[in-house]
Amino acid sequence: MSFHGLGGSGMRGVWEQRRSFGYLEQGGRPTRETVTRLLRVLRPHRGRLALALGLTLFGILLGLVPPLLMRQVIDVAIARKDVGMLVYLAAGLVLFPAAGAVLSVGQSYLNAVVAQGVIHDLRVAMYEHGQKLGIDFFTRTPGGEIHSRLVNDLNAVQQVLGTILTGFFVNVMTIVLTLALMFTLNWQLSLLSMVVLPAFALPVLSFGRRTYDAISRTQESLSHLTAHLEETLTLSGIVVVKSFGTRRREAERMRALSDEVRRNQIAQGMIGRWLGLVFSTMSAVGPALLYGYGGYLVIRGSVQIGTIVAFATYLVQLYSPASSLAGSNTTLLGGLALFDRIFHFLDHPVDVPEPLHAHPLQAVAGVTPVSLTFDGVHFSYRKGEEVLHGISFTASAGELTAIVGPSGAGKSTILSLAARFYDPGEGDVRLLGVPLRDLAEDDLRRLTSVVTQELFLFHQTLDANIRYGRPEATDEDVAAAVQAAQLSELVAQLPEGLRTVVGERGYRLSGGEKQRVAIARAILRNPSLLLLDEATSSLDSHAERLIQQALAELFQGRTVIAIAHRLSTILAADQILVVDQGRIVEQGRHQALLAQGGLYARLYHEQFDTAGPGGEGG
Repeated sequence: MSFHGLGGSGMRGVWEQRRSFGYLEQGGRPTRETVTRLLRVLRPHRGRLALALGLTLFGILLGLVPPLLMRQVIDVAIARKDVGMLVYLAAGLVLFPAAGAVLSVGQSYLNAVVAQGVIHDLRVAMYEHGQKLGIDFFTRTPGGEIHSRLVNDLNAVQQVLGTILTGFFVNVMTIVLTLALMFTLNWQLSLLSMVVLPAFALPVLSFGRRTYDAISRTQESLSHLTAHLEETLTLSGIVVVKSFGTRRREAERMRALSDEVRRNQIAQGMIGRWLGLVFSTMSAVGPALLYGYGGYLVIRGSVQIGTIVAFATYLVQLYSPASSLAGSNTTLLGGLALFDRIFHFLDHPVDVPEPLHAHPLQAVAGVTPVSLTFDGVHFSYRKGEEVLHGISFTASAGELTAIVGPSGAGKSTILSLAARFYDPGEGDVRLLGVPLRDLAEDDLRRLTSVVTQELFLFHQTLDANIRYGRPEATDEDVAAAVQAAQLSELVAQLPEGLRTVVGERGYRLSGGEKQRVAIARAILRNPSLLLLDEATSSLDSHAERLIQQALAELFQGRTVIAIAHRLSTILAADQILVVDQGRIVEQGRHQALLAQGGLYARLYHEQFDTAGPGGEGG
């Protein structure tokens, strides 16, 4: 496996992590810290949020007017048989709710703008943070789990942001203003109406934590399901499933994971239903007390019937936000569970951080050969399991350095460190005498180009894939790269030439064709430092011979570090490093190493089926 860690013990660690879904388990963050961070996320949107709250407050005031109009209709207009006043009041009963509805539309729009703005900010922040994470993170975390954080969790956040943004303010202000107006009408009925209010807070003590836990379980099960889909219903995964006839087994896994999601979502939904049942029961107590005692006051002549009708309307406006306010606490706790998961992803440490004060590389312009030095480099993928032990060598400017050795020797790990996909545990990797960890990533990537063993092409046109590292390249530059990589014949055969879509991961192309596309991409990039990992491993003998000349031209004037099991591809290397068990055991040119009769000679004779040092040595 290229650039992903080598050796049996390393891969066992990877699979152990995959079984536990890697680095992205629930963070368990304290609630107060989550709330503080949420407020920081909302800060850039505080202007629109303040305007939404202002519209909401005005809407609440407008909503308090209709009950007063109804009171006047019953106690004044009807009692006096004043048709003119009745028409005037009836018009008010239409206009005030209509004005409130218009304000509600504006407030809903601003809420949506703020909510989607927050989600956009989080989505971009998560994506950019994910780009900064080291290769090791992606080898130990299923892709579906990462995608679940960016899709499932953020979609669920959208449902709770409305409560978090304005719900609390709306409910509190509605209760306060409604109670104030009710006390101006009749203080005895107001006190009676308040008897039930404290009871709305009681269910929160039980349901709040349950909601938090239920949402955490639901999102975790959704991430497991997404990971399974990502692995088995993509092109690469389905080919393996079909090849090994494991369709039924994977379908059973899918059924089990889907059933877990189903059960968790039912449990989450039922918590809200039980909470609603409790609130509905308590909400019925207030009107019963109001109509009982209020009716008694009307019979005695202490209160007019219009006041009771107005109180009944206000009671609805009072208990509805009271129940929402109590329920919003459970919604808030559930929302915090989602934000915990998002912040936990954003808090994952960057293993290969950008330097605070990058060393400038302004002296390098154009395709200038650069030197790369390994100085006493030690490296471990996992603590206590060192895979490189004191690697030291210099890839001189403009020369080809080849790395050979048995499988699992550490070759790809050396190349990964040269590309700064990882940082060494001890020692330094230096470019032009500057440690890679002190260089800005943009400067490093500007000078380097990598052709990996595991080739990846995007689901785009052949032209877009070749231009990926240099989108501004001219058509003439692309044509030259195509010709140098021996792709001209392929392009001529494709139905739309360079505009042909290559399919997911370039699946419409053969392994050798994909490798030549990757080499064309590197040629067009025009790097100063070229890193090749098994650059010709997928080529047949004919294609390999064709591309040797292209590679030789590409190597001219550049520093090249190349890994190859096919030793014929690096016979002309300026130096060959023979790596075994994480150490450089031999170093020199082809003929000298062959004459030593050591590991390099054994690998060479095994590959070319020669009898010994006196065989094919050229």
